[in-house]
Amino acid sequence: MHQNFMKHTFRTILAAAVAAVAVFSCDKPFELDLPLAVNNHKLTLQKEAGSTHILVYANGPWTAEFSRNIEWASLNKLSGEGNNDLVLSYSANYGISRNVGIILSAGALKDTISITQIGEVAEGSVSFGSAAVALLRSGASMTLPISTNMQYSLSEFKVATEYFDNEGTSLGVDTFGEATPDTLKITPWITVKKLTKSKLDYDVAENATGEVRQAVIRVFVEDATGDVFAATQAVTQGITDAALVLGETAGTYAGFSGEYIIPATENNVYLYSNNLSYTIPETAAEWISAVKLTDIGLSFKLSKNESGADRSATVQVSYQNGESSVSQSYAITQKAYPSAISFEELRAMTPGTISSLQYIEGYIVSSAESENNCQNPQTAQFKFDITETHKTAYIESVDGKYGFQLKFNTAEDNVTERWTRVRISVNGLTLEKETSPVTCYTLSGLTADSIIETLGVADSFLVPAKKKKISDLTDDDVFTLVSLQDVEIMCKDGCYTNCTDGYSLKQGPNPVSGTGSAPRWDVAPLLMSDKNGDVIYMLTNSLTPWRRNGTFYGNYGWGSGSAEPVVAQGSGTFRGVVVSETLVRYGEVGRYQIRAIEQSDIEMENPAFSKTIVEWNWNDKAANVTPEIGEGTLNVYGATTAAASDFNSMMPDEYGTKGQAGLVPSGALKLTHKWWDFTNNVGNYFDISFSTEGISGTNMVFGIVWNHGAMGNTTLDSPAHWNLLYSVDNGATFKQVGEMIKNRSIVWWTTTSQDSTPGFKDHMRKLPAECFGKEKVILRVQVADKVTDTKPGTAAATYLENVGIEKGTLTDKATEIRIGTITVRYN
Repeated sequence: MHQNFMKHTFRTILAAAVAAVAVFSCDKPFELDLPLAVNNHKLTLQKEAGSTHILVYANGPWTAEFSRNIEWASLNKLSGEGNNDLVLSYSANYGISRNVGIILSAGALKDTISITQIGEVAEGSVSFGSAAVALLRSGASMTLPISTNMQYSLSEFKVATEYFDNEGTSLGVDTFGEATPDTLKITPWITVKKLTKSKLDYDVAENATGEVRQAVIRVFVEDATGDVFAATQAVTQGITDAALVLGETAGTYAGFSGEYIIPATENNVYLYSNNLSYTIPETAAEWISAVKLTDIGLSFKLSKNESGADRSATVQVSYQNGESSVSQSYAITQKAYPSAISFEELRAMTPGTISSLQYIEGYIVSSAESENNCQNPQTAQFKFDITETHKTAYIESVDGKYGFQLKFNTAEDNVTERWTRVRISVNGLTLEKETSPVTCYTLSGLTADSIIETLGVADSFLVPAKKKKISDLTDDDVFTLVSLQDVEIMCKDGCYTNCTDGYSLKQGPNPVSGTGSAPRWDVAPLLMSDKNGDVIYMLTNSLTPWRRNGTFYGNYGWGSGSAEPVVAQGSGTFRGVVVSETLVRYGEVGRYQIRAIEQSDIEMENPAFSKTIVEWNWNDKAANVTPEIGEGTLNVYGATTAAASDFNSMMPDEYGTKGQAGLVPSGALKLTHKWWDFTNNVGNYFDISFSTEGISGTNMVFGIVWNHGAMGNTTLDSPAHWNLLYSVDNGATFKQVGEMIKNRSIVWWTTTSQDSTPGFKDHMRKLPAECFGKEKVILRVQVADKVTDTKPGTAAATYLENVGIEKGTLTDKATEIRIGTITVRYN
């Protein structure tokens, strides 16, 4: 219908022209003289398939043809008579833009119509598998891998070989599919055979010249805009013969699946893929595959050996090209794949070296990149092995019930990725069983090869994390992922590590320590509690980048003075790995602790569940006894008050004192007093008074953040042991609350005790229920005995014997304690 319409239109136009001429010459016949013409000399086609009409004007016979051979378009006729039309049909263009000409001839007259079709590919690309090859003297059939996004334009490609002499001078170009030009100064020794979307096949003749010869093969295509896309490979053919020697002729492999490569000491035949053959015994073809010779050597794959027995086979690679040949054999022995052993069965084994071909399967719940996997051990007075955290990983069983600590030989061996499900061969590892203070299990001696199989990375929420209250924790939870429910951080002002970075580990070009040569600490505890009033310490290493304000250097830069709190302010879930570690510098930290492997493990997004009755935190930098939150009285009974430093700055160097980075001047209260009444042989005290009238709840807690000393070895003799007492009858009677609260000395510069602390420590005690609803509650913090700290001896045999905590006796003189926070809360 479309073609008839076009013919009708053509005739209508022609009739109108004749009628127009007749108006001016009614008495003379009209003759339209158009020897050869077209209605359009340039057509642009869309990329979709279609057809179009071309109107030809002529007063005699004419012919039509394409300017070159193409496959993507056709004409409905190649000749015609007089005025007529052509129908151009064309296929969809999934490649680059393309063009062709339609040449019209009428006698000696010619006219050309330019046809351009837009392509699907706007920017073409083409590349070879290698940019250069070096070939042997013998001839060969070569296969050159090719990669291109123009596979639908292959018919437009050209392949040209340019030859060069040894001086780099061109000897001419030979183009595939075209006659060899007379200008070529050499007999072609490369014959292009076939170009496909994935490879170029070409033959190379034997080099009988006795000299090295060179050529460059170029594959190229030009789109309709004139842009050229090309790839080249330099071919150098030498005069050497074939050589292939493997570095070893036999090997034994574990029973799991894997890819292997045997390096070759001599190998100049790997490029001749068409001349290489591989022999594999028929009985081994099901477990040995992908045998191939590469530029490195002989590569192959082994499948998992689940046969229950070892198996062996020999593979052979051979090169054959005419009379030139070479071959190599390689004997493969594969051990049987280990059998599975449960975590429970492994825990029941006798500690020591394991000689059993078995594996455990579970989830990695740590991260090799984390700085907070475990405590970095102190190896000398001022030295730490900071690689320990990167050599440590934790794996829990698939059901999350049990866990093992994994100790790799080096940090480089620890290739574990968090949330990955893995199988670990236990053969040759050492099983360690700790029984004090908790029962827990460690596998040591791991290498990267100990991970025999990776079964994928799971979404973090799919990895089992036991949801528990703090009181529900058992030894079976150690080294597993646990989500502690409804917890909050006790001391909410400041950072995750209350300690001075002047004594921490050095990291990076701008150390967070005052001197990287004498660090005192690696890990600090932060107390958390839950709705039941139970507590657990969160452990954070000094090199953990988010422990102050997201990075070591914070969000505000050096010396900003920012007082914005950093720790999680609300309550919610704390997901981490439960551990049981000994912190010499901090003393008692409970049976269990928990480590956040990443900051995202701390998910306290709900409002805090506890309400503050009264709190002193000295964030206003005023050394008084007025509470910052709520109403209450702090009675120090004649003790001298003064400002002291806290160590919970969220900035590494908040006030420009780089030697004491993390220190907050005037952020704490110092109380100086004679803390023992030698006349009555009883300890002195300070009291906190407040009202709970009209207040009811489930739990009430008292928290204190403190230590003592002026960071010097002559100020260590403050009381170490204190009792917490309470009274609800206006001081007539006092009763003991919980265990003794300890107060430790803060680190100092020279001959520092190995058990002194780098900052303040958090303590919390649950108060009796009778403290609710009282007009006045008095909490008394009283010295329990005359035990104090002392300067350690300087003639210690080892640095670990350089201790002074709780080794002294209180004398009749005024000494100081420091308090960072006192708080009373309830829920």
